Amino acid sequence: MQDFFQIITQLILQGYLGLLLACFIINMIPFLSPSNMVLAGVAAVLMPSMVWLAIGVIVAVAATLAKTVHYGIVRFSRKAMSERLLKSVDLEKARAEKWGGLALFLAAASPFPDDPVVVYTALTRYSIVKFILTYFAGKVTVTSAGALIGYVAGGLLEGAPVILASLVLTALIMGFLLKRRYDSKEDKSGDSHNS
Repeated sequence: MQDFFQIITQLILQGYLGLLLACFIINMIPFLSPSNMVLAGVAAVLMPSMVWLAIGVIVAVAATLAKTVHYGIVRFSRKAMSERLLKSVDLEKARAEKWGGLALFLAAASPFPDDPVVVYTALTRYSIVKFILTYFAGKVTVTSAGALIGYVAGGLLEGAPVILASLVLTALIMGFLLKRRYDSKEDKSGDSHNS
């Protein structure tokens, strides 16, 4: 896991294209990817020569591309669903058309996982164009804020941006490992209760 984060850090240090690739890879991990706000902040700290607004836009583009791939996979998976389940999901279409955009924007603009809303909009066949535009608008809001915070923090701690970025990445790694350990314990306790 530490090697993975070293690769991601090295990609970010390569500049804008490396940042795009690193954030796309991270966002392709469903339900486990860290907050894009944090990613943008870390990138701004690691690379103070990069324009903070460009960092925010690039991280938002990468996240939008990755979630559009997720959207496509989920929407394609409808073919494997039973007729009864499809009818149930299709009953949600009107609700998704009415509230899906707002839910998607809020999910994308928050630091919380947005995967459930991505799955919901894909299953209900929410417009792909609306999906991309709304998701990007929400994501660019939060990533630009994260990049600005990282840029300001990096400026205040001028001599220690790499140390600060290392601390943030270490905290992220620890969070993933603890979550994974907690989930595995929960699965084991659930299995023993089912026996």
